[in-house]
Amino acid sequence: MLTTQETISCTAGYPFLLVSRTIERLQGFGMASRMTLLCLLGVLASASPAIADSGIYYQIAFMWPGAYCAQTKAGCCMPSTGVVPARDFYVSGFTVYNATTNDPETRCSNTPFDPTVIANIEGLNKYWSNIKCPSNNGKNGWKNAWKTAGVCSGLNEKTYFQVALALRDRINPLARLASKGIKPDFGLYSVKGIKKIIKNGIGATPVIQCSKGPFDKFQLYQIFVCVREEDGEFIDCPAPPKYTCSDEILFHPFKKWMLKQLKEEDAVTYVDPFVLPGVGME
Repeated sequence: MLTTQETISCTAGYPFLLVSRTIERLQGFGMASRMTLLCLLGVLASASPAIADSGIYYQIAFMWPGAYCAQTKAGCCMPSTGVVPARDFYVSGFTVYNATTNDPETRCSNTPFDPTVIANIEGLNKYWSNIKCPSNNGKNGWKNAWKTAGVCSGLNEKTYFQVALALRDRINPLARLASKGIKPDFGLYSVKGIKKIIKNGIGATPVIQCSKGPFDKFQLYQIFVCVREEDGEFIDCPAPPKYTCSDEILFHPFKKWMLKQLKEEDAVTYVDPFVLPGVGME
């Protein structure tokens, strides 16, 4: 954890607006947690000059595991890490876009991926988890994310993953939806309503991706949110992808029994998806 002096040092040179607004969002948390997230989110404004000069923005993607398990023929599997994933939205991508062309920035350098650098990042195995079958440790997915988009982010490897997880805590989509009565209970919910709840919380409209679920109903699959590079503010995605959804979509449950190869003696209590750790809802 960071000391107060280290926080002052880590925020030196960052735009005052970014620092002050981030502090406001972190008021509900302990000092150590606030200072750590402040530095992580602050680095969005201090990307390397070569990246910043090109003009970029970020897009963070969250996948709902209940939908993934329901739609794939292979089902989903307990990761081989032994860490039970959270019953929550997972980070499924943290990509970089050119602010002029709105094209993705990919494979900007040959900076290698070092799995030891991110091995001890808190929450990585729970909130950026790979539940594809057969069971795996997630390293190939993290490597692909870093080699494809991370090297274009202007962030070092560890910070790239930490910032993605900090943004997940800040957006906190499941807790926001649940607080307004939208829960993964097989219920049908308005796409407009889902977007409105998240927009009211973060000040930007998310993009919703649906997939086909049970009873041939469209279901909530992924949520995308864009982030301005220069100050870390959430923005409407400038060129949002078009996905097909019905007006009302299914919110599929995600239960631990859906993870294949999860032995009873390995079962661990899930993080409560409706009272989550991280930055409090705005």
